[in-house]
Amino acid sequence: MKRSLIKLLTLFLLLNVSVKAQETSFNRKIEAYNKLFPTEKIYLSFDKPYYNVGDTLWFKSYLLNGDLTANKRTDKIYVELFNDSLTLIENRVIALNNGLGYGDFALTKNLREGNYTIRAYSNWQQNFGSDYFFQKSFSIGNVGEKTWLIDSYQKLNAEKKTITLKIKITNLKDEAVGLKDLEISLSNNGKKLMKADLQSSINGIIETEIPLGDYKITGDYNLVIVDKKDKSKQSVIPIILQDADQLDLQFMPEGGYMVNDIFGRVAFKAITADGMGREVSGKIINNKTEVVTEFSSTHKGMGSFYLMPKIGETYSATFSLNGKEQRQQLPLTRQQGTTLRIDQFSKPDSLYVYIKASETKRLENYQLLAMAGNETILSATINLTKGLSTLKLTKLDFPDGIIHFILISPDQQPLNERQVFINRDLKINIQTQLNKNNYLPRDSVGIEIKTTNENGLPLSGTFSVSITDDGQVNRNNETNILSHFLLQSDLRGNIEDAAWYFSNQDPSTLLALDHLLLTQAWIGYKWDEVLKKELYPKFKAEKGNNIEGSLTNLLKKPAPNINLTLMAMGKNIFVTDTTSNAEGVFRFTDLPYLDSAAYAIKIKNAKGKTASANIIVDEFEPAKDISYISKVKPWYMNTDTTTLRYYKEKAKMPIDKQRLTLEGTMLKEVEIKGQIKLKRFIEKTAWDARFFKNINEDELKKNSGKKLRDLLYEKIDGFTIGTPRITVIERGIRYTKPGYRNYFIGNSLISHIMIDNINTHLAASGIDDQYNSNTDGKSKTAEDPDIFSTNELILNTLNAEDVKDITVYKGQANYFLDITTRS
Repeated sequence: MKRSLIKLLTLFLLLNVSVKAQETSFNRKIEAYNKLFPTEKIYLSFDKPYYNVGDTLWFKSYLLNGDLTANKRTDKIYVELFNDSLTLIENRVIALNNGLGYGDFALTKNLREGNYTIRAYSNWQQNFGSDYFFQKSFSIGNVGEKTWLIDSYQKLNAEKKTITLKIKITNLKDEAVGLKDLEISLSNNGKKLMKADLQSSINGIIETEIPLGDYKITGDYNLVIVDKKDKSKQSVIPIILQDADQLDLQFMPEGGYMVNDIFGRVAFKAITADGMGREVSGKIINNKTEVVTEFSSTHKGMGSFYLMPKIGETYSATFSLNGKEQRQQLPLTRQQGTTLRIDQFSKPDSLYVYIKASETKRLENYQLLAMAGNETILSATINLTKGLSTLKLTKLDFPDGIIHFILISPDQQPLNERQVFINRDLKINIQTQLNKNNYLPRDSVGIEIKTTNENGLPLSGTFSVSITDDGQVNRNNETNILSHFLLQSDLRGNIEDAAWYFSNQDPSTLLALDHLLLTQAWIGYKWDEVLKKELYPKFKAEKGNNIEGSLTNLLKKPAPNINLTLMAMGKNIFVTDTTSNAEGVFRFTDLPYLDSAAYAIKIKNAKGKTASANIIVDEFEPAKDISYISKVKPWYMNTDTTTLRYYKEKAKMPIDKQRLTLEGTMLKEVEIKGQIKLKRFIEKTAWDARFFKNINEDELKKNSGKKLRDLLYEKIDGFTIGTPRITVIERGIRYTKPGYRNYFIGNSLISHIMIDNINTHLAASGIDDQYNSNTDGKSKTAEDPDIFSTNELILNTLNAEDVKDITVYKGQANYFLDITTRS
């Protein structure tokens, strides 16, 4: 949605500013870049903030464009689950409808207790780096008789280089774990650095000091407490202390840099070793040790101060850290240059933009751009011949969210940047109405939801709703969909308690948000990439469910006009065709969305014979392994009563009833064996079938890496490939001739291979041969060459790990394979 510059530039021209927008080369390059690289933003909404082993984690996904409109460019996203060792546990491919999708992870009993992280992204988002992926960490508990609850107090003594540790251990019944012989160790990535043997008091309390030696304490270290008599009883406590001597104090001048003799604002941020903010205060001194101003953080270690730098002076910050005086040099000032300062607090409805230039930079034809998402919403020509221009902009003409201001030089180079946040406090009012006041057990509860905007007008939208017990689930999350889309999705790095910035409209909150943008949003575009002449996206936006690739001949040149057949195997078997174009490129488009599908492609030339060509499929390239996981406090450490109640209730429930399992499923699994399974196979597939052999799930798991065909050679005596003799009657003369290659057991043909109750004949020719209607027991398998090539593809594509059961039946003249896959 392009905004009218005439409407937007409803401003007071206090100095030399032209409202006539110019289509400059720099502006054209930005427009071209944004057209080629439109951004996407992704968010996942979960049903709970924490889980127990045996739960199902449900989520709804939202993929939006950079301007927060519904995304129609991408039709699938990738959602990955990692444990606290950065190991990928599971992944999902989620189909989208207008940017919306749904999915779940079964948190099976095989998962261990600990912290986990979900990461989500589209293939297109990989063009912009992992900073803009969605990432959320949470805790999974596994409550049992051996569970300990930990109240932990830790204090770092920097001078002695020790940790003072006081821990109280209780069980789920709130009984003290007293007089226990314990081993306490300090570990890093599973490696023990030091240990001590202690005994808890009768009240379950441990008090000790742990010497650190030369070790630096960061958020990556843990304390491990183990019961010496029962090693299975243990708790892991993250070190929440930081080395008192470690503090990174960074200074970031507004607009990019300080210029001598120009009054400007300098922001700062103090962070500890784990990236968390720490409050700090001190003084700014010049190289003559004269105090020129003071500074003090206002929120999460961030703040700002004003400074008029002078020629010949350098500046440093002095502050106290752990009782010691510290000094940090400020960035060097520039002799000549321009500055960009924005004041959004003097008037609640306006932005004041101050642009200044030193003597040698007082020129005409500067350009000020304002961008939101992928759109340039302001372009004004600035005249700095008098050294100063001031603009007053109306906030109502800007969208909510981050606005990126850029000052461009007359020779089309970016000079200064500043990001500000517009928050008009637009809200959705949600009213709910139940269909009745009282309910009986197992009643259905009807809920009517009415939404209006801030003016009381009806508002349409898409919503995610989860029903939880507020006596067990604490929803005081640090992030939400508002803070993510308006703030986190535009900034690199971790934002502490992002939702807090939207909790109210107090001046102190708005100032803290401005400090966040002055520091964490100090760096904007990578202009070297934007200004490149030739720049193309590496990762495609995945529209539709397609499989694409190319064919090359033996000389590695494109192979045109080759017929390709794509076959999907598993629960839903289907076949589709296409032909390679003049460049050898092929596309199978609008494929159905299947769960855990395995595909095979076979090729033939125009005469229908098997073609010789190399098949290159454009396969999805997943993002690089996750490199950072936020620390999450274990649920059992200093836990609140609401969370504790949730896990205690879970402990009372049998694990197979805690969720609608995806291992067993909603109903109790009924395994059809023996005569019942045989009876069904006879009725549906082969009237003369008798049980011959079974390869069960345990055997398949033991051979998980083998191709299915290799496994059949190994497990079934006489399994082979041969050429049958078929009987032909011509002109009244009966004789036999060689048929087509096929699978055999001994001298008998394998007539049918059934995959999840579907005959592979259907995949080969689109026709099921209806064996049961042929009372003479003949099979079309021997007469159709495509059936063998189809079976060959299936048995060479599926691995033993893809299969749950193989049963072999023997008929009067043929054998039958009944294969059940895990899909």
